[in-house]
Amino acid sequence: MRDFLLILFAGIFFSVFRCEAGTVFMSGFEDLPLMEGLKQSEDTAVSFDTPAGRIIEAYAQSNKIKKQEIADFYNKTLPQLGWKRMPKKDKASGISYAREGEVLTISIEDGAPASVRFELMTREKD
Repeated sequence: MRDFLLILFAGIFFSVFRCEAGTVFMSGFEDLPLMEGLKQSEDTAVSFDTPAGRIIEAYAQSNKIKKQEIADFYNKTLPQLGWKRMPKKDKASGISYAREGEVLTISIEDGAPASVRFELMTREKD
């Protein structure tokens, strides 16, 4: 019985957290996938810890992908990784998600190239 439960748990775990072969993740983030067609700007990433928590900021860009395609990808992918979509504060704010006391904000600027800013911060306690 114990072996059955172990196999069942392992199957559920790997089916929930599996990644397609070749999935690339944003450097500096533990499990933030980089959409195929986006290229991370390595020289602009910052990461540091503060007494209130950590802050990570990174950028990616693409000459081929449009703003809505990028938003659709992250709106579909992030909830599968445990992120919950937060309501928009204003028109200028990006797409925000919350998970385990942190907030991930993705701001997308359309253009040639399209530019994406990823910012992870510890959520302020209410």
